[in-house]
Amino acid sequence: MAKPIITLNGLKIVIMLGMLVIILTGIRFAADIIVPFVLAIFLAVVINPLVQLMVRCRVPRCWLFRSWSA
Repeated sequence: MAKPIITLNGLKIVIMLGMLVIILTGIRFAADIIVPFVLAIFLAVVINPLVQLMVRCRVPRCWLFRSWSA
């Protein structure tokens, strides 16, 4: 009877897939926390060129981020 051959490469692939499943599951459960941070980073990157343009046009930075609520 032939012995099953388990190669090191096959074992590495199985371990990597297991780790990927664990990481994706963790991200899915933490989505309520992660999504606001990703959105904040996205908005900061998108709005930064506009802020830099306004600073070059000598608009004070304190006016750019001032809260107008009472």
